[in-house]
Amino acid sequence: MNCDKIQDLVSEEWAGTLSSSDSERLRSHLAACASCREERDGLNRLWQQLAAIPSEEPGAGVRTRFQAMLEGYKQGIGRAQDLPARRAGLGEWFGLRPAFRFGLAALLLTAGFFSGYMLRSSRNGQEELASLREEVHEMRQIVTISLLKQQSASERLKGVSWSSQVSRPDPEFLSTLLHTLNLDSNVDVRLAAVDALSRFADDPSVRSALIQSLPRQESPLVQISLIDLLVQLRERESIDVLRQLTNDNNQNEQVRKRALWGLQKLS
Repeated sequence: MNCDKIQDLVSEEWAGTLSSSDSERLRSHLAACASCREERDGLNRLWQQLAAIPSEEPGAGVRTRFQAMLEGYKQGIGRAQDLPARRAGLGEWFGLRPAFRFGLAALLLTAGFFSGYMLRSSRNGQEELASLREEVHEMRQIVTISLLKQQSASERLKGVSWSSQVSRPDPEFLSTLLHTLNLDSNVDVRLAAVDALSRFADDPSVRSALIQSLPRQESPLVQISLIDLLVQLRERESIDVLRQLTNDNNQNEQVRKRALWGLQKLS
C-alpha cells in the first residue's frame, strides 16, 4: 500500500470508521513499514495524552463561537469566487509572514477540537466535519504552492515535502509542481519534485509531462531519476525519448547508459 494513503486510514481508525478490509491492509503495511509505524505510534501517544486531559461538556454558546471562528477564518484568508486570485494573494502574505505556518497549525488544531465537540452535540456534525476537512485539504494545496514560489531553495524543498499532504491535487497544484521540476534553479529541489510527482503518476497528464521533461533537463542526476521513475511506471510512451537520449553523443555518458538500460527494461 502507498504510504501516502496511510494517513487517511489512521484517521479513519481513530474515528472508528475503518472497514475490516482496510484495517487488515493497514496492519500489513505497518508491519512492513517502520516509518509509517513510528508516525502512527507517535500519533497514538499524542491522542492518548490529549484524551487524559479532563474535559467539560461545551456550553450553549459553543456552536455560535465555532461558527464565528470558522467564518473569521474564511474571511481571514480572503475567500473569494476566483480561487487562483485568492491563492496569489495568500502567496504574497505567506512570503511576508513566516509565522503563517505556525498560525495555520494552531488554527487547524483548534478547529479540530471544536469539531469534536460539535460531533457530540449536532446531527449535522458529520457534514460540518467533511466541509472542514475540505477546507484543510485546500489549505494544504495553497501552502504548498506558496512555498514552491519562495526565493529560498530550502523553503521550496519544504513546499515539495508539503505536497505529500495532498491526496487530490487540482490542475494548478500539479502545474506548479511540474514547473518546479522543469525550471527550478536548484538540482535538489528538482530531484525532490520527481519523487513528489511519482505520487500522482496515476494521472495520464502527469506521466506525459514527465516524459516531456526528460530531454529538457540539464542535470544528469535529474535525468537518471526520471528514467528510473518511467521504468518503474512501465511507461512505454517514453521509449522514443529514451532512444533519442541513447543516440545523442552530446549527452552525459551515464545518462546514455541509463537510457539504454531503460529501453531494455521497457522493450
